[in-house]
Amino acid sequence: MPGPLTAELSARAVIAHGIAELTFTMRAPERLVFRAGQFVSIGVPSSGPTAEVAGTVPRRSYSIASQSSAGDVLRFIIRVIPEGKASDYLMEMPLGTTVSMTGPHGFFVLDAVHTGDVVFGATGTGIAAVMPMLGELALRPARDRPRVLILWGLRQQSDIFARDEIERLAAAIDAELAIHLTAPGPDWTGGRGRITPALLDRLPRLQAPTFYLVGNGAMITELKRELISRGVNRKTQIRTEAFFD
Repeated sequence: MPGPLTAELSARAVIAHGIAELTFTMRAPERLVFRAGQFVSIGVPSSGPTAEVAGTVPRRSYSIASQSSAGDVLRFIIRVIPEGKASDYLMEMPLGTTVSMTGPHGFFVLDAVHTGDVVFGATGTGIAAVMPMLGELALRPARDRPRVLILWGLRQQSDIFARDEIERLAAAIDAELAIHLTAPGPDWTGGRGRITPALLDRLPRLQAPTFYLVGNGAMITELKRELISRGVNRKTQIRTEAFFD
């Protein structure tokens, strides 16, 4: 089990409607070694009669959005839940506050080798886990890079965040990025509707694909079921990480 970590909140900004970016500078150790797609858990002290029962502190898990080559600073992109205990704690804490973390955790990481295409299907803040994965793919020799498709699903245009950065990460590996909105405005020129039918529509044109599905749990369950029903191997071709706000 990974040991305890400490990090200091060094920056915080609201980057879209209900979405915040938090940056923590590592204190102990000075650099965290992690793989793209992994997460850490942050201690969130409770208040009231059940606070820290038996010396325990509730924890919330957040995917690391920063590149794995820069482990001295950890970046998180989170959904701010109105009156949510973890959201209130993280959004109200003063800059310079030191928090306790554990990690890195998780097995939602890139395969060492891909023999075919790679498809990322993400919704909402799930794209945070994909961002460092794109960076890791860029570090691989060009001859070893797979063809990459990124499908990112959101509700409306005001929900989009870090678009320039994500487009830059995608362009660095010649990946195709398709943003789909379920409630687009009249001027939206990108994809419309959910990413599930969009991805399934592309399936016949993919070559030996590996799917990395991250975000809304219902999306993952449905898309995984549909892929399996179409002959995709559950164990060798599908990787998942569900987000629970």
